[in-house]
Amino acid sequence: MSVKFRTQAKGQPGVVGGGDIKYYATIVRGDKADVRSIMEEIFELNIAHPGVVLSVLEGFLSRVNYHLINGRAIELGQLGSFYPSISSTASELSDEVNATNIQKFKVVFRPSKLLRKRMSRVEFIKLADESSGATN
Repeated sequence: MSVKFRTQAKGQPGVVGGGDIKYYATIVRGDKADVRSIMEEIFELNIAHPGVVLSVLEGFLSRVNYHLINGRAIELGQLGSFYPSISSTASELSDEVNATNIQKFKVVFRPSKLLRKRMSRVEFIKLADESSGATN
């Protein structure tokens, strides 16, 4: 398995006309894997029937949501952890900070050491640039 990428030109942020153009690698994502396809893959491994997998996932998502909206982190062993996080605006005084300062509630995923180790073995394949038509 490998991750495909291609070259993308980007200008300088905030510079009129884009400023100096630099080239970056950008990932080419494949089709999304949805719950149904993952359930079928698990079924093909003779682990559980898709209906059982779906029931367990629905229950899991319900409990994950409950714990995250109550400010609790969730440890998932060899997979990693989910942490609730907020972004807020600044105030001059501590007493001025209240719920209206909070701009966004989000969930942060931190992969486990095992998952990071497995992801470090990824191979990359550069696809042809669309403008040149040549493979690199």
